[in-house]
Amino acid sequence: MGELHDWVHIDAIQALVHHATAVIAAIFLFGITARLIAFLIPDGHAKKMVIIIDDVVLLAVFALAGWRLLNYMWERPHIEAPSEDAVRLGPPDQWQAADTAAALIAECRARAATDGEVRGCLKQQKVQAEQALKQTAERMTADMRALDRVGSAKIGAAKSFDTAQQAFQLYRETECRWRSTAARNGAADNVYQACMASMARQRAAQIAELLAK
Repeated sequence: MGELHDWVHIDAIQALVHHATAVIAAIFLFGITARLIAFLIPDGHAKKMVIIIDDVVLLAVFALAGWRLLNYMWERPHIEAPSEDAVRLGPPDQWQAADTAAALIAECRARAATDGEVRGCLKQQKVQAEQALKQTAERMTADMRALDRVGSAKIGAAKSFDTAQQAFQLYRETECRWRSTAARNGAADNVYQACMASMARQRAAQIAELLAK
């Protein structure tokens, strides 16, 4: 299925079918309208004007459908591999298994010689994780905005994702604050930094996994 998706633009085909269906329906309705006009209205200038208006509206429907489809295919972001300088996310299952707050603290303790270096290591992990989350969230936002442009009505995909991200950020901050208050031996800041990094990385991996589907 993955190989087929690489060769065939499934989303573009779905968009094409959607707009083709709308155009066919418009042709049918305007064809019936034209026949009714020809049958009910006597010959004259009024009849000609109504037929011209009918044709203009039909052409406008064609133009609108074509513009929406081209706009979607032009602006839709393609899912590409991250550049070399992008933050590497890694397999989502490994992130969730290994990048817990405790694992990050242990990793930084293994690297550092002093408590100050441990704190610096954890802060750096948090910065990198938040950068990864920002990148994947931006890609998802662009994808959702492109999805909103498909069809005749806005479905609110981008707004829904933005709301979900805001809720996640609030939950992440609250959860990590709570965990840090329960920490012992003066490790509150370390626990907070590790928790924030861990949850950001897991969220980034989750979004990346959805983008890859």
